[in-house]
Amino acid sequence: MFFNTVKKLLILAVSLLLFIDLKAQDIPIGSWRDHLPYSDAVSVSYGNQKVYCATGSAVFIYSQSDNSVERLNLVNGLSDIGLSKIKYNPYNQRVIISYQNGNVDILDAENTITNIPFITMSGIMGSKKINHIYLKNQYAYLSTDFGIVVLDTDRKEVADTYFYGALGADMVTHAVTMDNQYIYAASDDGVFFADFNNPNLSNFNNWSFLPDLGNRKFSSIVYFSNMLFAANDAAVSLGDTIFFNFNGVWQNFSTIGQDVENLQVLSSNRLAVNKLYSTEIFDENLMPLREIFTYNGVSSVSNEVTLDASANLWFADNFKGLVKVTPSNAVEFITPDGPSTSTSYALDMRDDNLWMVSGGFVNQVSQNNINHRKEGTWVKFPQTIQNPEGGILAGLVAVAIHPKNIDNVFVGSWSNGLIELNNDQVTRVYNARNSPLDSVFFGPTQVGTLNFDSDDNLWVTSSFPNNNKLLHVKAADNNWYSFAFTGSSGSYFSSALVDRNDYKWIVEPINKRIIIFDENKTFNITTDDRVITLGGSSNTGNIPGTAIYCIEQDLEGKIWLGTDEGVAVIFSPDAVFDGEVTTNQIFVEQDGNVEILLGTESVTAIAVDGADRKWFGTQNSGVFLMSADGTEEVFHFTEDNSPLFSNHILDITINHTTGEVFFATSKGLLSYKSTATEALDDYELFVYPNPVKPDFNGTIAIRGMVVNSNVKITDIEGNIVYETTSLGGQAIWDGKNINGERVKSGVYMVFANSEDGSQKKAGKILILN
Repeated sequence: MFFNTVKKLLILAVSLLLFIDLKAQDIPIGSWRDHLPYSDAVSVSYGNQKVYCATGSAVFIYSQSDNSVERLNLVNGLSDIGLSKIKYNPYNQRVIISYQNGNVDILDAENTITNIPFITMSGIMGSKKINHIYLKNQYAYLSTDFGIVVLDTDRKEVADTYFYGALGADMVTHAVTMDNQYIYAASDDGVFFADFNNPNLSNFNNWSFLPDLGNRKFSSIVYFSNMLFAANDAAVSLGDTIFFNFNGVWQNFSTIGQDVENLQVLSSNRLAVNKLYSTEIFDENLMPLREIFTYNGVSSVSNEVTLDASANLWFADNFKGLVKVTPSNAVEFITPDGPSTSTSYALDMRDDNLWMVSGGFVNQVSQNNINHRKEGTWVKFPQTIQNPEGGILAGLVAVAIHPKNIDNVFVGSWSNGLIELNNDQVTRVYNARNSPLDSVFFGPTQVGTLNFDSDDNLWVTSSFPNNNKLLHVKAADNNWYSFAFTGSSGSYFSSALVDRNDYKWIVEPINKRIIIFDENKTFNITTDDRVITLGGSSNTGNIPGTAIYCIEQDLEGKIWLGTDEGVAVIFSPDAVFDGEVTTNQIFVEQDGNVEILLGTESVTAIAVDGADRKWFGTQNSGVFLMSADGTEEVFHFTEDNSPLFSNHILDITINHTTGEVFFATSKGLLSYKSTATEALDDYELFVYPNPVKPDFNGTIAIRGMVVNSNVKITDIEGNIVYETTSLGGQAIWDGKNINGERVKSGVYMVFANSEDGSQKKAGKILILN
C-alpha cells in the first residue's frame, strides 16, 4: 500500500512539498564557522594587487582586482589563533603569518598554507612571541621575545637562530633591519649589530653593542635613505624619541609628542612613523608629507601601514580594521563581518538571534562588549558602552532574550546591575538606586544570572546581597518583587535555571550549594512559598566535587549539573520538595573500563539539542557531545582534532531551527553545524541542499519533522534506498543507498511518518551526479 502511493504523491510533492532554506546552505552539516572580530587589525602588508591584513585572531585578504575579501582563520586553513604580524615577500610571492606563541604559517601564491611550528614547539622557556618580520630575499628575520629566528621561506624551514645576549642569553628583540654591511637588532637592552656576511651569527661573540644609543629599550629600527633610524621606547608616557644617524652622528629625528608604535619603510622614498594617535609620512629628505590623525573625522589608532602601487595608504587599525586612505584623503573602511571582540563569556539565542556578552567576574573594566547576530549579520556595539546612570557598562556576565519580544534583551552586569536593551539600544539600567536589586554594602550591584519563566517574568540574582535578598523578579507587568534566603549575604551566584515547573534553581558555585525555590506564582504572598537546599556543608543530595559551574534541564525534565568532578543528574526534579532527591553520576565504558562520565573534568557549560543529546563544555578538554542518556560519546572536539579555538569553554547555545551549535571559548566564538534540530508539532518538511550537485560530498539534511520520525527515501519507482530515524526534527542522508553506493541521478522521494503513524509528510530530492 505504501509503495502504491509513491507515484500518486509525486506531482504533489514536486509542486507543494519542496522547501529550500538558502541560508542553511551557507554552512553544511559537519562544518565549522568562525565568529571572530575583523576590526582589531594588528598588521598589514601589500603585494601583487592584494592587501593582507592580520587581526588579533585571523587574516583577511583584499583583492584590488575584483574588490573581493577572503577570510582565513583556524576554521579554514590557519594553524593557530592569536596573530602578531603578516608580511608579503615579493621575492617568492609568499606571505609570512606569525603568531604570539611563535607559530608561523606560510601562504604561497597557490593559496596553500604550510605550518612551521619550530618556535612554538621548541623547548625555549618564556615568551616566544614574534614581534617583527624583516625580509631579505627568501629569508625572513623574525624578531622574537628570545632572539632572532631566520626563516627560509623557499625551503619553508628554520635556517638559523641568533641568541646574541650576554653569553648567548635570550634577548627580547623588537625589530631587525640591515644596511649594506650590518644587521641591526632593536632590543630591550639597546641596539646590537653584526656583519651579516659572518657565517656564524648564532655565536653571540660575533655581535656588538651600539654604545652611542645607550642601554635602553628600542622598540623599532629601520634603514631608510642611507640612514639608520631607531625608536626609543621610554618608560614614561609621551617620552619616546626617534634617533637617526647622519654622517656617523646620532641625532634626534623630531619632536614626536606621542608614544611611537613603530617605524616602517614604505618605499625607497617614504618613511612612516606610527604613533599612538597618528601616522606621519616623510620623504627621502625627511620632509614631512602628511600626518593622518583621523579618517575623515574617525579617530586613527593604527598599528601598521603599507603603501600600494597607486600611492594609497592602507592602515591596520586597532578598532576599524583595514582602512584605505587615498592621496586625496578619500577614506574606505574594509572589514569583514564579525563581532567587535574575540572575548565571549555568555550567550543566548532565540530564533535566528544570537546575543553574546563579553565580560567576566574579573577584569571587569576592560571586558564590556555586547554583540548581536541577527539574520547572519553582526550588530556591533561601541567598544565602550555608556551607562545612562553614569560611567560605562562593565563586567557583563549574563544575557537573556525576552521570550515574546526578540528585540527586548536583558544583560546582567557584575558592576552595574541589570541592563535593558530595546532594538539594539541600551534603554535602562536597573541598580540599587532605582530598583530592589541589592548592592554589595552600597557598592556595585552584582547581577550574575537572568532567567525568564513561563509567564515571561524575569528572575534576577544579586550576589553578596544585603538582607539576604538574593532573588528578584521583574514581573511581566514591570513590578518588582524580592525574596530573601537565610545565609546568602556572603555568597555569590553564577548560574541559575527556571525549570518547566517554574521552580528556580540557584547555584552558588564555590560552596556547592543549590537553592530551589517555588513562589507558587504568588509574588506578594510568602506563606505558600517552598524552598529547599541541595549541597552545602552537609552536601544534601550527594553532589559530587567541590564546585558547581552550570545547570541545565533536558527534554525529559531531568536536571544536569556540571561540577569540577564531571556531571551529575537529578532524575526526579518534580519531587525535589519532597526532600528525597539525590544526584546521580553517569557511568560509561571506556576501553573496557567503567568510569564516571567526565569524572576528571571541570564541566563549565551544558546545552541540550533537539535530540536530547548533551553538549558538555569543559575547562581544559574542549567539548563533548553525548547521547541523550549520557552513556555514549558522539563527538569529542578539542584544539588538536578540530578548529576549536580553545579547550576552555565558557558557554554553549544552540540554534534549534538549524542545529548550529555555538561555543564561547576563551579565545573567541565559533559554531558547528550539528545533525539535530528541534522537533515540530507538525511537519514543515524541507530538504537542503536541493538540488544536490555533482561536486557535493557532504550530508543532505531533511528538516522540519515531528520528534523521532521514521524517514524513508525511495527512488521514483518506490524502491527504498535509505531509511533512518530523525534526530529531533531532522534526518540526515549521505546520498548513498543501503549498500553504501552513491545513488544515481534522479528524483528521490522522502516520506516521513510520526512514531504512531498519525502524521505524515512527503518531499523530494533532486540528485545530480
